[in-house]
Amino acid sequence: MKVILKQTIEALGEEGDILEVKDGYARNFLLPKNLVEIATKGALQNREQNLQRIQAKAEKLHQDALDKAAKIEALKTLTIDAKAGESGKLFGAVTTKKLAELIIEKTSIEVDRRNISTDKPINHVGEFSIKVKISPKVSAQLGVSVTASEIIKEQIEVEAEETVEE
Repeated sequence: MKVILKQTIEALGEEGDILEVKDGYARNFLLPKNLVEIATKGALQNREQNLQRIQAKAEKLHQDALDKAAKIEALKTLTIDAKAGESGKLFGAVTTKKLAELIIEKTSIEVDRRNISTDKPINHVGEFSIKVKISPKVSAQLGVSVTASEIIKEQIEVEAEETVEE
């Protein structure tokens, strides 16, 4: 079935795109959620008239995303203080929720925690790199520096010392 997207869907395409999808997918999922319209002759003519408006809107959204990315990248590095053991391992981990809160606090740009990705878990002291996805086509790289605000003697060593004393 030939359909026209009414809005951008990451897995399918941009607003205004004409797609060929399975009949069941269109009938049971896309049409009930009002994400597409069937590509009839009238709908195709209407799409042509709205194409410039759609492109201008997409360009504005893309430019806004680039501006947000520039503001986030201007931070260069987020510094986080956390409790750590003597070996540098954190008690807990720095979560994407905490990172999102810091970005919002520093830049006042709304960032969803699900749009932040890390190469590896941030669970020890050091330097890390994160990627903040602002739109499907725009993302920002940001450094994270984790420092130990408090170094706590690790429990394993304490238990080992107690058994030696006995």
